[in-house]
Amino acid sequence: MKNKKEVEKELQELIDRYHLNEKLTVEVIKDWVFEEKGETVSESAHRFQKRALDYFKDLKDIDELNEVLGIISDAWNYFPHKSLGGKSPAQLVKEELKIHPERKKSREMPEVIVGGRKMSWNDHSKMIKKMKELQKPFRRWVDKDALPNYRKYLKKEKSLPKEVVEKHHEVADVFFDRAMWVGFLDFEKIRIEFAKYEFPRWWQTHVMGNDLDENEIWSSLKILFGFLAEKYGMNVERFFNI
Repeated sequence: MKNKKEVEKELQELIDRYHLNEKLTVEVIKDWVFEEKGETVSESAHRFQKRALDYFKDLKDIDELNEVLGIISDAWNYFPHKSLGGKSPAQLVKEELKIHPERKKSREMPEVIVGGRKMSWNDHSKMIKKMKELQKPFRRWVDKDALPNYRKYLKKEKSLPKEVVEKHHEVADVFFDRAMWVGFLDFEKIRIEFAKYEFPRWWQTHVMGNDLDENEIWSSLKILFGFLAEKYGMNVERFFNI
């Protein structure tokens, strides 16, 4: 196990590496952890993770993301929380193991449930790895083609103000990220219900610093779909026939 000083050092090195010293400090991150808010532990952890990751927008690949995410997760686990009486989750685990040392022997990763079916952690990891490999063309198209052209479309053809362009571009960026996270391999595979209902609802609890409501998210997606139909000839009618 690590300790708090090691995590502080790793965080500072991360902040230095990404030139964030004028925007972010270790003490600020510690305050976020201490004052974490959310109706559940999972929601609180996700809000903290999203808040921290918002400072790391230019990560180049999944390995870089995993490294940053690992250090952010360590901050959550090793820094104190007000809700835990000023203790960290790691401290509580350590105390629990002193009382129940037999639990150290349980090292198997838990099973996960995917689509109503149980699978081992290793099988799940293999499935995710394969899915990401299959999504590479989709990811490449989104990052190198669709999103840059969408920004130009919003600026030039729609003649929207800069802040409005950024709002719609962010919705599109997060939409594609979430679609890939859920498991869609290309745009044509995205379910109608995901775009019209699931994603706008998900946005409300998972995207920080943006107070768009469900109707505003859907309206923004309609602009994106219109662009995709016009620019790439994609079939988007299915999203409007519900």
